[in-house]
Amino acid sequence: MHGNRVPLELLSEMSELYSAHYGFWGDKGRRPGEHIRLSAETIRRNWLAHANSRVVFARAFGMLVGYAIAVQFDGGSGFVTWVTQLVVHEEHRRSDVGKTLLFTLWQFTDHIAWGLVSANPFAVRALEKATRRRCSPGMIAANSDAILRWGTEVVSYLSSDDGVKMNANEASINTRFYLDHAELPAMLRSAQEKVPWLMGNLEEGWEWLAFTFREQQQIQLADKETEQMLRASDGVTKHAFSRMAGQQPWMKSTASEVAFIIQNCSLIADQKVLDFGCGSGRHAIGLAKSGIASVGVDYVQNLIATARARARQEGVSNAAFMVGDCRDIELGDSFDAAICIYDVIGTYAEDADNLAILRNLARYVKPGGHVLLSVMNMELTLRKARYRFSMKSDPDKLLMLKPSNTMELSGDIFNPEYYLLDEEKGLVYRKEQFSEGMEIPEELLVRDRRYRQQEIENLCRKAHLNVLWSRCVRSGQWDEALAPDNDRAKEILLLCTVPEFQSATLFE
Repeated sequence: MHGNRVPLELLSEMSELYSAHYGFWGDKGRRPGEHIRLSAETIRRNWLAHANSRVVFARAFGMLVGYAIAVQFDGGSGFVTWVTQLVVHEEHRRSDVGKTLLFTLWQFTDHIAWGLVSANPFAVRALEKATRRRCSPGMIAANSDAILRWGTEVVSYLSSDDGVKMNANEASINTRFYLDHAELPAMLRSAQEKVPWLMGNLEEGWEWLAFTFREQQQIQLADKETEQMLRASDGVTKHAFSRMAGQQPWMKSTASEVAFIIQNCSLIADQKVLDFGCGSGRHAIGLAKSGIASVGVDYVQNLIATARARARQEGVSNAAFMVGDCRDIELGDSFDAAICIYDVIGTYAEDADNLAILRNLARYVKPGGHVLLSVMNMELTLRKARYRFSMKSDPDKLLMLKPSNTMELSGDIFNPEYYLLDEEKGLVYRKEQFSEGMEIPEELLVRDRRYRQQEIENLCRKAHLNVLWSRCVRSGQWDEALAPDNDRAKEILLLCTVPEFQSATLFE
C-alpha cells in the first residue's frame, strides 16, 4: 500500500515489531545493550513521508511477522527501488519472509536498480533472491555516484561525508548506526553456507550498501521458488481488484443481468440469493430491490464497504454484505440460488482454489437450487494472443510485458497488447499500473486462469453441480450465445443446479 495510507493500527504493529526484533544498540550506541526502538509516529514521519513510499507486510497466525518500506523513484535513466526499512521477526528469518516481502514490492518490474542499506546479511540475501541477481561490489562501485545521489534523495541519514568503501571487494558506508555486531559473525557464516559472500566485512557503525542492477545476469530459480514468488504476487491481487470499484463499462448492464438472474434461476419474492465475489454489490442490491433478499461476499474490504454504503443510500434493507474468502467462508445459512459472476472463478491460478469456491458455493444452495456463474473465455484469449511463453522455461519474458492501466480505467483485459499467455497452464499475465495522482505509478503483476467451455463444465461437475447449459456471451446480453472465438465473447456463462440428493461426505 502507499505510505500515506498505512492505518494507525498497522503503524503501531510495525513499531512493536521493529522495537522487539530489529536489534540492539552496540557499545557506541545511544543505549548500549538495549533494543533499538522506533515509535509509530517516527516511522510515519521519517519513513513514510516520501510521495512515492510503499509498504508491504506479512502475517502469520494473525500476527505481523515482517514488513518492508521502499521508495520508488525516477533515477534518471529509469525507475529505482530503494528499500528504506526491512524488518522480520527473529523466528521467521529462515522462512523467506524477507525475500517474499521484497519481491512483492517490485515483482517483475523493469526497474534499472534495486537496493538497500543494512548491517544484516540476511537482508542482502533477501535482495539477491528477490531480484534474482547477486550483489557485486565492483558493479556497485562503478555506479557509486548515482547510488549516492539517489540516497540523498530518499534516505535522510545517508551521507558520503562520513566514509564510503566501494571497490571490487566491499561495498559499505558509514551511517554511524551503532548496531550491536555480536551476532554478525554467526549470521555471516549462515548466510554463506551455499553461496559465497562478496560484500566484505563491516566495522561497527557501518552498513552494507547493497544494490543489484537490471543489466546483471539473472539467477536461475527453481520451479518451487518461481511459484513461491508468483503466489506472493497473487497476494496483491486483492489490492488490484479494490481499484475497480468505479463505473466500468460492463456495469451499465446491471438491470438486464438482474432480470436474467431472476428468470433463469426461477426466483420469486422473499427467496434468498448468495452472491460470491459480489464486488460493490450491484447485483445483490438489484435483486434486493426486486424483493429477493441477498447476501454478498467478497474478500476486498473496501468493496464491501462500498456495497454497504450503496445499499444504505438506495434504501435497501434486505441486502447484507460480508468480508470473507469465498473458498472457505462459513455462513451458517442456506439459499434458494447463488451467483458467482464476472471472473471470481479464475481469480486464482490453481484449479484447486477455483474448485474450492464452487464447492463452498454449492454447499449453501438448497437441493434443486440454481447456480449461475461465469469465467473468462480461453478460446477468445487464444485467438487474440500475440505474446506467448512458458513460465516454466522462460519466466524472464515477464520483464518484456507492457504495463497498462486497464483495470483502473477501461477493464478491457482482452487487449492483446497487454497480456502474456502461458497456454500450457491456461494462465494470462498482465502488468497493471495504478497512478492515483502519484508521480511513479504503482505496478502489480496480475495473473488469472481462463477456461474453455469443456474445462469449466468439468470443474463444475467436480464440485457436484449439474450443468444445465453453458454459452459464450458478452456482458449485458446473456441471452445471445456467441461463437467461442467471437470478439465479444469474453465470458462463458453457465447455469447449474445443486443435486436433489447429496451424500453426507459429498463436500469433505
